Amino acid sequence: MGAEVTVIGAGFGGLTAAAVLAHNGVQVEVLEATGHLGGRAAFDRKDGFLVDYGIHTHRYAAQGPAAAAMREIGHEIEFAHVGEPQLWRGGSFVDLPSGVPQFLKAGFLSAGEKGAIIRNMMKLVLSSTTRKADVSLTDALSGLDRPEVNSMFKLLSGIGMVAPDLSNASAGVFALFLKRALRSKETVGYPVGGTSQVIEALSKRVESQGSVSLNSRVKSLDIERGKVTGIRVKEEVLASKSVVFAVPVQRLPELAGDGIGKALRDKCDALVPTAGISIDLCLSSNVSDIDGVIVTADPVTMGQFTSNIDPTTAPEGKQLATWYYPLPVETMDDREAVEAEEQKLKGIIEGMFPGTMDRVEWERILRLKIVDGFEPRPGQTSKDRPAVSVPGVENLFLAGDTVSADYTAGDVAFATGVEAARQVLDYLR
Repeated sequence: MGAEVTVIGAGFGGLTAAAVLAHNGVQVEVLEATGHLGGRAAFDRKDGFLVDYGIHTHRYAAQGPAAAAMREIGHEIEFAHVGEPQLWRGGSFVDLPSGVPQFLKAGFLSAGEKGAIIRNMMKLVLSSTTRKADVSLTDALSGLDRPEVNSMFKLLSGIGMVAPDLSNASAGVFALFLKRALRSKETVGYPVGGTSQVIEALSKRVESQGSVSLNSRVKSLDIERGKVTGIRVKEEVLASKSVVFAVPVQRLPELAGDGIGKALRDKCDALVPTAGISIDLCLSSNVSDIDGVIVTADPVTMGQFTSNIDPTTAPEGKQLATWYYPLPVETMDDREAVEAEEQKLKGIIEGMFPGTMDRVEWERILRLKIVDGFEPRPGQTSKDRPAVSVPGVENLFLAGDTVSADYTAGDVAFATGVEAARQVLDYLR
């Protein structure tokens, strides 16, 4: 018999579930296939720079799911101040409006464009998110034939849901994002130390009541008579009272086989993730004092000078910048197309901040076939994704950013990690 509970995967979802269980006195072991913690929220330290695996700000800061999950283990995330988002348009920066008052003040929008944007926003805020779940933003919004209206919603959907293609973005998910954003004191927060603060706090809690085993790839799950009876790792078969599966559910059919029902296998197989290019630039000197998220509209890209938000992420006098360019997942298999998009992104950055590329000490380019576990499109909303509990397998639970929760991206991982831990605690009782 191994640990009381085995958690497969050491990303946000798995570590959250394991930490909450450990905090409640449960002996837990986390199995991680790679040699590092964090999954797609890992971090690297090199030459005095602290670099996250892409941009990892937390929506709604202290009022968001990440902060709520960390409170479950007695940790308050220390957030750095993030400045106002900046939009690059026409060769200069303007404040990106994030609410009705800001849109009313936006000097680059006409009165008609402001009216169309605000009417659409209010219509979505007052709508039923459930009824709008299977409706695309293209079909839900009016006035998209106006370029500035179309551009603003592409940007808002791109930043809020990593879904800049309005024809593939769920109006229901976007409406829920808008409602929360308008209620929140801060739309985004950056943890001091980036993901390292969160990962280290979670892993420390896990190790107070259990262990984390790196380079421990699970080969398969043995499921008999509606229970997981064995976890095959290397040459061992481990047993636990309960199992939390916290890697992308697209892998569950491969590992569980016929131990799970066809309906669940189909749900897992059908999920399409978000994808794209992430570029980290470690610069020999400062090129900008902007301390908010920076976005472009055509194409939609987003970036930040992380060290302007949190000086601990770069050596004194140097600067860390990270950019993300969302692309369709099918594009990522076309090497020439991806290389062309990388050069386009570098050109956009250089156009905004001339001389940046001459100051690069080292760069990291990530070609990411999976950024978030699902694209928030019709057919992939919360009601369509697998639930935390697994039908027909009483001791198997799911967590991570491919599971059902009324959020997007990493917020789903934190929320389902907490929920999985609660359901495991109920099961063990």
